[in-house]
Amino acid sequence: MINKDFNLEEKDVYKLFNDIKLEESEFDEMKEEISSIQKERIKKSLNKKIKGQKNFKILRYGSIAAAIGLVSIIGIGTASPAFAQNIPILSSITQTLNDKFGFYGDYAEYSQIINKGVTDNGVTLTINEVLADDSKLIIGYTIKSDKKIEDLQVAGLSRFLKINGKMYGSNGSSTGDYVDDYTYVGTEEIHTKIPQSSQTFKIDLDVYDIGGVQGKWNIAFSASKDELVKKSEIFKPNIKIDLPDSNATIDKVVFSPIDTSIFISGNGKNANTKGPNDMFGYDYWIAFDDKGVELIPKGLGGGTFDTNKNIFSSEMEYVKTKGIPKYLTIVPCKIIPSAGGGVSTDKDGKETPITIETRKSKEISKVIDGVYPIELSQGNMGKLIIKEIKTENNRTTVKYATEGKAPYFQAQDVLIKDDQGKNIIIKDYVKRNDSEKPNEFTKVFEALDPNRKYTIYTNDFSNVEFREDLKFRINLNK
Repeated sequence: MINKDFNLEEKDVYKLFNDIKLEESEFDEMKEEISSIQKERIKKSLNKKIKGQKNFKILRYGSIAAAIGLVSIIGIGTASPAFAQNIPILSSITQTLNDKFGFYGDYAEYSQIINKGVTDNGVTLTINEVLADDSKLIIGYTIKSDKKIEDLQVAGLSRFLKINGKMYGSNGSSTGDYVDDYTYVGTEEIHTKIPQSSQTFKIDLDVYDIGGVQGKWNIAFSASKDELVKKSEIFKPNIKIDLPDSNATIDKVVFSPIDTSIFISGNGKNANTKGPNDMFGYDYWIAFDDKGVELIPKGLGGGTFDTNKNIFSSEMEYVKTKGIPKYLTIVPCKIIPSAGGGVSTDKDGKETPITIETRKSKEISKVIDGVYPIELSQGNMGKLIIKEIKTENNRTTVKYATEGKAPYFQAQDVLIKDDQGKNIIIKDYVKRNDSEKPNEFTKVFEALDPNRKYTIYTNDFSNVEFREDLKFRINLNK
């Protein structure tokens, strides 16, 4: 086994953006200028990300200061013998990967086994399982190759997807991990137009590119949303929200066995809307249950945006809750990117300069000296309290607590760097291990060398507009 670590820098974000392929006909389907919309959002919020209507994958890595995907993610993990052992042939890939990234839900229980594979040019694509509900499709898959395969974090199935013979715009998330040099397992959550007229629908994946290898991998199968929909609780509060940049309506809140979702529609207030930032910039909603515990976000702010009509629809997606709370409290936030701008190019080759608001946060750091607790201020948001940093079994685990306005939000931003300023690779992301202690967390890094000096750091969140003045409650009454 190998370690397949994928440490993303700013240049990698732009590389991924350039690697995405769209047919000219797809631009016509979107009925809007996609280039400026996408590039405008590359470094939106606490992350560097690309956000949009069709076939764009988002990156998740490291910390909030460095980048955490909010809308859609490509989860980048570390292969290990332990990880490989946790994915036997008959287990749920989707369950294993979501558990790894802290997105707990009953994925295995509601997965439909497919296990259909096609081999071409030495590469085998197997669709292992599928889940579906009224708004999304989740596919677990395996890629095997007779040669070493790389950069499959860039790969995604949504651009090859047809539902009942039609291709629709989509956004979502893709999470994966290498089992070894020749095997990659992944799960993709695709938010797209799911047929509402029947519980079962046909899926066609006509894949022609896997990690730069050209071929023909056509797989067809059916998916049913019946079981997941039956076990979901749906509330339709129809709440109107007045935000600085938009008027929004809470259309429905869905508590399912795999996640919690808030569906929103609205219109922008700005007359000259150029993209999602102008229309719905307060697109990171921090949610708390009726006990004040922060919900763990899975993907926030994704959706569709029509700049011609100045309307949008969006979904805030969180991890499955333990039971259904009496209400949710929402604090809308706006994340100012630390950098951005550039040039947009439309399908006719016309270039237009892009200028967006930027704001850099301040790094807060302390040398790791073995004396605990270590306290790190996070500005007006609160602080981190590092209780222990322990290295064993080739892993360094940081145990810490947060105090402040949004404990989980704050907890995501913990990084370690060496004496050369290089970030230490993350092996497991932030996890809340005890529901009775919701403000205590762990994060696992590559093992620290006892003979070297390291610094642990966070940031002061000065690029975050945490709008408590816009706070509102969603009462969950049938």
